[in-house]
Amino acid sequence: MYCKCLILAHVLANRSNASLRSLLLSLFCLLFTASVHGGEKPNILFIFSDDQCYDTIRAHGNEEIITPNLDRLAETSTTFTTAYNMGGWHGAVCVASRTMLQTGYTVWRTRAAEPGLDNLAKQKRLWPQLLNTAGYETYMTGKWHVSIDPAKIFDHVVHPRPGMPGDTPEGYNRPREGEIDVWSPFDQSFGGFWEGGKHWSEVLVDDAEGFLANAAKSDKPFFMYLAFNAPHD
Repeated sequence: MYCKCLILAHVLANRSNASLRSLLLSLFCLLFTASVHGGEKPNILFIFSDDQCYDTIRAHGNEEIITPNLDRLAETSTTFTTAYNMGGWHGAVCVASRTMLQTGYTVWRTRAAEPGLDNLAKQKRLWPQLLNTAGYETYMTGKWHVSIDPAKIFDHVVHPRPGMPGDTPEGYNRPREGEIDVWSPFDQSFGGFWEGGKHWSEVLVDDAEGFLANAAKSDKPFFMYLAFNAPHD
């Protein structure tokens, strides 16, 4: 396995960062230009968190939260502080953002193309397919929320998740004045991200580590799309 690895960490907030799509595409152009001249393709690890505001990272100035791993990424990489969401065609803005990433289109071209993603897939024009054509083994786990079966465009798909976990009545209309708030995100009995017995973030990481163990035995470069459902509300 090639030891060089490009890590792209993308934070999706309701009002920020979706325009990183174009920036990421530019980065990949540079990446493949370098690969052609250097004769070696780096592994690509794309980390995607869900509805995470830019200010929920300690390295970005929030002293009330502890995020050591994200801090290390922020301190040794580039942070885009003035990127904004292009918008969407319904309340789930991340659907537009995620589909833009797969197609490379701007938001309204993406809306027009969304019903025909299967046709784009047949032409091998979606992001993981382009990387596969370039010689990459592709892998996806976690939140998808794009209008096509991920198994049609990735080599490996493990535990694809819906937009967000199911809610429970206890999570609404709270807190009530004078009453004890019984709801807790750590209480597994309420389900949510704990549905199935293990937090969805842990499931994703376990899946990813399993793929990495197998990838270490191969000389083929890989592209990993790790889409965390958390910290969505």
